[in-house]
Amino acid sequence: MCGITGIISSSTKNLQQISLINEKLKKRGPDDMGIYQDENIALGHRRLSILDVKNGQQPMFSDDSNVVVVYNGEIYNFFDLRKELIKQGIDFTTNCDTEVILKGYLHWGLEELLSQIEGMFVFAIYDKKKEKLFIARDKFGEKPLYYKNDDGFFAFSSELKGLEPLIRVKTIDKKALNLFLSLSYIPSPYTIYENVKKMMPGTFLEINFNRDIKEKRYYDLLKIIKNIPKKNNFKNACDELRKLMIDSVRKRMISDVPIGSFLSGGLDSSIVSSIMSNISENPINTFSIGFKEESYDESLRAELVAKKIKSNHNVVTLDFDDVIKEIDSILEYYDEPFGDSSAIPSNYVAKLARKKVKVVLTGDCADELFGGYEKYLSEYYSNIFNKFPIAITNLFKEIVKNVPHNSFTNSILRRVKKVINVSNLTPFERYYQMMCLGMNDSDRNLLLNSNYHTEINNFILKRYSKFQDGDKLEKSFYTDLTTVLEGDMLVKIDRICMKNSLEARVPFLDSKIVEFAYSIPTFFKIKKRNKKYILKQTFKDLLPKKTLAFRKKGFGVPIDHWFKNELKEELVMLLDEKIIIEQGLFNYNIISKWLTEHFDGKQNHKEKLWNLFVFQKWYFNKMQK
Repeated sequence: MCGITGIISSSTKNLQQISLINEKLKKRGPDDMGIYQDENIALGHRRLSILDVKNGQQPMFSDDSNVVVVYNGEIYNFFDLRKELIKQGIDFTTNCDTEVILKGYLHWGLEELLSQIEGMFVFAIYDKKKEKLFIARDKFGEKPLYYKNDDGFFAFSSELKGLEPLIRVKTIDKKALNLFLSLSYIPSPYTIYENVKKMMPGTFLEINFNRDIKEKRYYDLLKIIKNIPKKNNFKNACDELRKLMIDSVRKRMISDVPIGSFLSGGLDSSIVSSIMSNISENPINTFSIGFKEESYDESLRAELVAKKIKSNHNVVTLDFDDVIKEIDSILEYYDEPFGDSSAIPSNYVAKLARKKVKVVLTGDCADELFGGYEKYLSEYYSNIFNKFPIAITNLFKEIVKNVPHNSFTNSILRRVKKVINVSNLTPFERYYQMMCLGMNDSDRNLLLNSNYHTEINNFILKRYSKFQDGDKLEKSFYTDLTTVLEGDMLVKIDRICMKNSLEARVPFLDSKIVEFAYSIPTFFKIKKRNKKYILKQTFKDLLPKKTLAFRKKGFGVPIDHWFKNELKEELVMLLDEKIIIEQGLFNYNIISKWLTEHFDGKQNHKEKLWNLFVFQKWYFNKMQK
């Protein structure tokens, strides 16, 4: 795992900025750094050494120095590609995957190389003879890439912080602001800044010295899905999934430095850790967090699995009073508003792991592929609710409306209210409402001043509608894979691990597993209310029986409690009427209403208020400087 940067400009002064932006990525690559500069281009690299630690320095050059590569990520099938290239008469001087990218480009060309690569990556190749820069991002967006193309230069960076010194006028992107307030994150291609973009997954960019940019998609999951034969035999599907997962985990365990796994005790991380344990000759290192507050603690679940697989299990137990002290540094590292609060406890498990290993495997992506989220059952619950007579449902709504929010009722009330709110909607409207973890359209309409409000419904609908051949659930899975996973889950794990100079690998995100998931019917994934059914049946022999029955938790933090206690003073200060009016973004009256209702326990507005809290923290840190 590393960080890469680059600039194209005819100005020497602009090119000299490469050292500054490269230094901003030091946490991504604390082990080594390198810079290349030519007449119209500069490239930078920060290295976290994982493979062939003694060699593999970057930028890396072809034998004639006409091709230069900087690269962030891991190519999991690089051994196979290396063998194939050696058969073709290609010589290698290192054992690292960077050289496979370089020699593969020279031998096959960019598009053929990309068609063969399996991995997580962003790499930039400068071809002197062609006077072009090529930048490619992995199929699903595991590794990030930001770029801007104005003020007389093109620049890119693995993190937004690398480009911040080059942004001369910081303007908030209206679409990004609306997406953040509703989704709690900003999906590609948007960033919070109007003149900076995120590179789309599965694409490559071609940039010449005139700064003309061509974008081309090299991986299209929808086209592949259309040509995949459907698998309707459940046992055969289980057998194939098992083989694919074992192969994926084995490839992701290749490392020249210590490796371990995040083990929450949930189904997905338990499967990955169990497979790792079976493959490894020695006990593996597993890492988890516990909470002193029992309602948030999953450490006993993780311990159950750790004992079964006989891992070297490591746990850090957190007190939320201590966690609060780290909120600012965690939020700041994301560079733009990011409202997934599970990033806060995730920071501690990453910090714990980095003390013993440099690489961890995680259970991310299984929920999006195999139906793990509670929202996928919204139609099931809505159908039950709608079977009752209108008089009874109206009475029930009134009762629910008047139940106060407190520590005992919060969890069930939030779920019940969501079902009620989506019970009479179309499939897309239901999905969209469940997807908006922060504010719904009505909330944003009330909150934002008219010159900052814009619709985001069509942005989500366009992605949802692309999946035309599947059922309603498959549309939801696809939209989550291309939006939620890329914009939220992968961003969270990449940044929080990079903050601690730790590399994270995601076995479920192997393209063969992703494509397999779209070759099986949805009832293999969700059987009535039983989510991730095929995963449970496939790997039940590896796991404790209790693990199969556990209800999904996730890394939660008591935001609603904090806003009434430890963070109340700061929340009120950040949302002070004078500040809100001076900003000119928000309507203070609706903010005041939400605050009052939350403090009085009439409503639980924690998601809305958390997103506002996160945004204001970002605003005063970035826009006021």
